Amino acid sequence: QEHSAVKAAFTSSPSKSATSTNRHHHLHYATSTKSTSPTYGIDAPYKEANYDPHAAAEYYKDRPIESFYRLTQIVGRSSRFIVDSILDAKLDREEELVDQRSEELLELISDLGPTFIKIGQALSTRTDLLPAKYSKGLTGLQDAVPPFSAELGRQVIESELNIKIDDVFSELSLQPVASASIGQVYRGRLRSTGEEVAVKVQRPAVLSNVALDLHMLRSLAPMYQKSKEINTDLEGLVDAWGEGFVNELDYRAEARYTTEFSKAMKERGLGSVFAPEVVEELSSIHVLTTKWVDGQRLADSDADDVPRLCGVALNAYLTMLLDTGTLHCDPHPGNLLRTPDGRLCILDFGMVINVPEDLQLSLLEFIADLNAKNYEDVPDDLVKLQFVPANKIDELRESGLTIAIANMLSLAAEGGGPKGAMKRMVQQNKEKFADALKDFDDLDSKEATEVRQRLFREDWKRQMAEDALSRSGSEASTSTTVDVVTKIEEMQEQNADVFAIPDYFVYMSRAFSTLEGIGLSSDPNYSILQECYPYLAKRLLTDDSPRARGALKMLIYGKDGDELDLSKVEELSKGFESYTSSTSSVMSGRGQSNEGRNAAVEQLANVLLSEDSNYVQDLVLHESAVAFDATIREAFLSPLEPLRQLQLPSLGPLTLPLDLAKTALELQAINDSDHKKLENVRILTDALTKGRSTDAFTSQLSTSVDVPRLLQEANKRQRALARIGLRFGGSLTNVQAKRLRDRATGVKTKGDDAIREILANRGAETLEALAEVLSSLDSGLAKGK
Repeated sequence: QEHSAVKAAFTSSPSKSATSTNRHHHLHYATSTKSTSPTYGIDAPYKEANYDPHAAAEYYKDRPIESFYRLTQIVGRSSRFIVDSILDAKLDREEELVDQRSEELLELISDLGPTFIKIGQALSTRTDLLPAKYSKGLTGLQDAVPPFSAELGRQVIESELNIKIDDVFSELSLQPVASASIGQVYRGRLRSTGEEVAVKVQRPAVLSNVALDLHMLRSLAPMYQKSKEINTDLEGLVDAWGEGFVNELDYRAEARYTTEFSKAMKERGLGSVFAPEVVEELSSIHVLTTKWVDGQRLADSDADDVPRLCGVALNAYLTMLLDTGTLHCDPHPGNLLRTPDGRLCILDFGMVINVPEDLQLSLLEFIADLNAKNYEDVPDDLVKLQFVPANKIDELRESGLTIAIANMLSLAAEGGGPKGAMKRMVQQNKEKFADALKDFDDLDSKEATEVRQRLFREDWKRQMAEDALSRSGSEASTSTTVDVVTKIEEMQEQNADVFAIPDYFVYMSRAFSTLEGIGLSSDPNYSILQECYPYLAKRLLTDDSPRARGALKMLIYGKDGDELDLSKVEELSKGFESYTSSTSSVMSGRGQSNEGRNAAVEQLANVLLSEDSNYVQDLVLHESAVAFDATIREAFLSPLEPLRQLQLPSLGPLTLPLDLAKTALELQAINDSDHKKLENVRILTDALTKGRSTDAFTSQLSTSVDVPRLLQEANKRQRALARIGLRFGGSLTNVQAKRLRDRATGVKTKGDDAIREILANRGAETLEALAEVLSSLDSGLAKGK
């Protein structure tokens, strides 16, 4: 259901009338209570769900009086606020009047009608377009207006659905239970089934009002953008808003998106989240009927499973954003309900945006870089994500902002929201600047705080400047603090137009900020970044696309490393299980059922024990082969180490057999890389034997890998195991062949011993031939399916 309409429609009693709203604003369209015939699409340049700015330009060019009249309305109602704001700046009284002006802006936007209400809600997160002191105030913007007449609403229901109300409904509230700028909601009961339903009816003539306002905003956007030197394409932003607003007026699209969401979540095993069921035979372009959902706003609930449901909601939004590509665009707290059975209901799919696959993969790579703390690639991610134009990438790198982004994300990742990040930052600064603060008895005193904050600013700017200078090829700065500050100011001036905020991010950030706010209310250490990890784990372990492979490799091997990070593997395993357990069912999410854990094992087995190869399976086989190779060599070489260390004078043919033996042993010698692999083998062995180690890490790893269940799944896949065995043999021979060639060319050992080179190359050739044979056998089995 619609913005604040759903809040009341799904949580209020039928007796509550929408006429009891706190504010009654005089919108520029009629709100008469007299009965009139419902009219839609009159005096509008396009139909619902067909936003066309060029058609609007042609349409209103022939209607200058209508445009001028609306402009005078907007200017007349806005002029006092604009003049007062200018005077505040001139008289240096902005700070003391900020609360009053925020309230006035809230009233003004509410008074200007549905288009401005929707834009005001979007601007609440756009401090690049509106001063923060005002945008923050818009977070409380409520889309609540006086209802149009009940008689007119009933006429719309009957004419749109071609029914008689008394024939279809045994009950239908006389007054709407909620009213908003675009529509209002009635509560009823179906005569045929006795089921309760919510009936949303669109306000007549709203399309013409929205179309005119969007046309005027689009016409003024280029002038405002130029005057403020904003990098964001405001004309494109208005078009993005316009497409969303006008699409929202077609309730058939909302019905389709609502149904598709529930279907997509069910298909992906997310049984803990759903949307209201649409009653299709009682829905049309201007009327939407859904089954009534009893529930409490998630933000208002004091149930102990609220943090779990925040995780469910986050997984649902990440699935929409990175998988289905259809993102819900109105994620305010009123649209997230906790049902009595502990599930999450997401309301109001009137406004959605489509996220292209390329952008989905860019976001996936960005999240993987954050979790791997690969901040060096963040500037490239920001270009792919449309935050920074491609021609500005060098400016971004040279600005020193990479180090600032890295520091900010590092603090945010630990949880607790802004307050938690600030608390950690203060503690870090107290420790970092301890020498400068040693003369203060109270480190939280005003004087000590001022010194600490000054030192922090200087240190922050110095880091940014040094980072910028190092990237530009210059030597690290040896200048005074004044010189560094001057450099920073110059860079900030040069990069004032670097950043733009794409429209999809507005809705994504609103969803994340809403969920983080709810999560923090239940858990002061809640971390939105950490909560993203379960979905990331699930996606990376099941997506075999090339870019998802790259993101997975980055996460578990690091940017340039070739050593497996077992801690990341353990996190992936736990995250995968956490995702499946929390979302599959309510009982599983509460830890009262093994359904989620069993489903996670089955899904993991589908990847690891797949008959056809995939990237995750290839990685596991490769790492297993490397570990097996190192283990066998260690066991074989340990008793022969004295022979390898034996030093004898060369006696030509007499000592040739011994020289060959020593050379062969050197080619198989254990080096530092092998020792790391052997340590990983020890950790995994302890984990698999469940409890033989007291090490905390191995204990956690053992609980995150359900080996007995994996073995049960393996027994069901005999044919797959045969092919996997062949691929493991191929991987093992390739690992051994590569090691021999590396050592033959002196990569791993010193010297130019001709015997060593001949032995290594011959051995590598034999192993590579064997690998080809094993690959052919695997292909033969595949053809014989």
